[in-house]
Amino acid sequence: MKYGYFDTANDEYVIERPDVPVSWTNYLGQKNFCTVLSHNGGGYSYYKNSQQGRITRFRQNGVPLDRPGHYVYLRDDADGDFWSVSWQPVGKPFEGEGAATYETRHGMGYSTFSADYRGISAEQTVFIPVDDDVELWDVKVTNTGDEVRTLTVGSYVEFSFHTITIDNQNLQMSLYASGSSYEDGIIEYDFYYEPWTFHYFASSETPDSYDSLRDNFIGPYRDERNPIAIERGHGSNQSATTQNHCGSLQHKITLQPGETKRLVYMLGYGSRDEAGRAMQAKYADLATVDAERQNLRNYWKSKQAKQYIKTPHEGMNTMINSWTLLQAETCVVWSRFASFVEVGGRVGLGYRDTAQDVMSVIHSNPIKTKQRILELLRAQVSQGYGLHLFEPELFDPDAEPLPDVPSPTVVPRGNTADLIHGLEDTCSDDHLWLVPSVLEYVKETGDHAFLDQVIPFADGPEGTVYEHLIAAIDFSSKHVGQNGVALGLRADWNDCLNLGGGETSLVTFLHAWAIGALLEVARPLGKTEDVARLEAERERIAQVADGQLWDGRWWIRGYTRDGVKIGSNENAEGKIFLEHQAWPIIAGISSQEQGEQAMDSVRELLGSEYGSHLNWPAFRTVDDTVGFVTRVYPGIKENAAIFSHPNAWPIVAEAVLGRGDRAVELYDAILPYNQNDNIEVRGAEPYAYVQFLYGRDHEWFGKAQNPWLTGTAGWMYTAVTKYILGIRPGLDGLTVDPSIPSDWDGFEVRREWRGGTYNIEVKNPDHVGRGIKSVTIDGAPHDAAKPLPVLDEGSEVQVVITLG
Repeated sequence: MKYGYFDTANDEYVIERPDVPVSWTNYLGQKNFCTVLSHNGGGYSYYKNSQQGRITRFRQNGVPLDRPGHYVYLRDDADGDFWSVSWQPVGKPFEGEGAATYETRHGMGYSTFSADYRGISAEQTVFIPVDDDVELWDVKVTNTGDEVRTLTVGSYVEFSFHTITIDNQNLQMSLYASGSSYEDGIIEYDFYYEPWTFHYFASSETPDSYDSLRDNFIGPYRDERNPIAIERGHGSNQSATTQNHCGSLQHKITLQPGETKRLVYMLGYGSRDEAGRAMQAKYADLATVDAERQNLRNYWKSKQAKQYIKTPHEGMNTMINSWTLLQAETCVVWSRFASFVEVGGRVGLGYRDTAQDVMSVIHSNPIKTKQRILELLRAQVSQGYGLHLFEPELFDPDAEPLPDVPSPTVVPRGNTADLIHGLEDTCSDDHLWLVPSVLEYVKETGDHAFLDQVIPFADGPEGTVYEHLIAAIDFSSKHVGQNGVALGLRADWNDCLNLGGGETSLVTFLHAWAIGALLEVARPLGKTEDVARLEAERERIAQVADGQLWDGRWWIRGYTRDGVKIGSNENAEGKIFLEHQAWPIIAGISSQEQGEQAMDSVRELLGSEYGSHLNWPAFRTVDDTVGFVTRVYPGIKENAAIFSHPNAWPIVAEAVLGRGDRAVELYDAILPYNQNDNIEVRGAEPYAYVQFLYGRDHEWFGKAQNPWLTGTAGWMYTAVTKYILGIRPGLDGLTVDPSIPSDWDGFEVRREWRGGTYNIEVKNPDHVGRGIKSVTIDGAPHDAAKPLPVLDEGSEVQVVITLG
């Protein structure tokens, strides 16, 4: 079934039928203020921190779906009939005689809800300006009939008790620690135990009534579907220093036939006097609202322009140019703990997640990605490993200290020495992702001096960035098992594969990949001793891969602590795993023959119409020497589901092997865009990648779970742009090395890099998958074996590449 469509011209996804199976969300906010918003206006906002900076409340996993939200109600004062601009929460019928018509447009940093009902057309656009910590609701109400209409327009948000644990657990304190007040058209909400915590809700015009107490607005034995304040057409005009609080402002309007009324609501962080009044004055000017919407549009357009593709694959174009870029940026800016699945119950950064996420969007967000890389470096201990989950401000010497207030809500920051975990809690892969991330940053920006910057380790000593990377490599070199394979430690990328004293081939292969990345800078820096040592270690790994890990048709997953192979054809369950098969190819330690055989096995044994499964056959026998994965239901998450994140790696591998047809075939299988008309199976958004889809061992095969906050987006962006299209920044030039389907006539890419712009046209007259016949730059021949040169600041060139 089809619920909506991609409006590529406007970079929007349009939902025409609102009763989608689950919430389809969007992320708003670019810097400090974030809102996670559903297609029906449900969701929540927070300031900087989704656990400790919550602004509005959300009832996760609730019935009904995604409540509460950021709602605008309309009431016909002639007969008392009322509805909401978003279909929910009121939920008027949208089919049959007299039904309402609803539409949602999710865009880049904004969402627009519209409703047409009984001669009234209404629209609510929600967005967060680029530089202000305020969420704006731009509301337009138009009388499309031929009679004068009198309406009440009412807003609603429910404020949170600021910190998730207090909001959900400690009502004996929180209910009596928050208060609200109203003055000059602004509702101020405070959490009295934290005198620095305020939120406000305001509007562009003085309201006729208000509510700042939730129970007064909703009424007894009611909910957001039928709030008493909307039903009667006016608020209670009461505030209090206790109980649950909300922001609701009601305006009486009269519309002549054809007339439009525009109101702007403002939800913000800060007190009424320090923030609310200024934002109210600023955004009461509708021209300023329009200018900020255009500024937001320009903000995303500038990011899209850094790398814009045009290929024969419409879905690839749409996703890479807008939705996959947006999703990848979201994971970098807001990390992984704020969605409708993870609702702020954890805080901080995951080491491996963050290190991988930054690689994809350095070109579009160099400032934020550098910040994240610095945070990762500070959370690395001098032994070389990374702290698996950490709060970056605890290791930031410039972080703002907590206010010196004896509040029971404030949890003192611990001694950083107490936060350094030992090997028993160390994941064997975390630190290795750091190495290519730093190198990708240097390649993109040309900031070679960054490698000499001195950064403290988490446990005290200092080292240059280069020394941090050497420490990461050396840690893995030291921690190997009796077979010469990397020790599994607590886990590797697969958190449910808990090998303990066992050995992991994935980390062995990642180690070789990271060494290869570091050699790219060690050689030109003249680090002779390091180069010799790194090359020897890489060669040792290649020999281990051949001698210990090749199983004849694929690479084994490793060894248990008892020395038993896993991921081998010898096993009854878990014969083959997905996540490590691509890495010998990507790392360059595999032969072409081995690589093709492994990828053929992935296609044959793990492939499906919805993507590649994580392992096969599913585990049905508990074996704790393999890990917690054997205690997961078959077909779910790590046990033979289609785990999206590692689906990108075989795409990269196939491109490296020169099999572009296979690479795009794998890309198409898991591409959300291709499931737009199959929502009765998929369920989740067709514009965002999810953590996993149920595997063929489950009755819900193909159903998608946990959207948005997954490393899949960044890796899919990388797989397409750097490997299928082959646009890869280097230390001293821009490589173009496509690996495309042979039936493509070619493609175009506009790439901004280090201040210059490359307009690249790739022609494929001989319909080959790979191989460059000729290159011209502004019509002049260029050596096809050499990368494109770095351009002068502000210059632009036309590059034509002919395959053959």
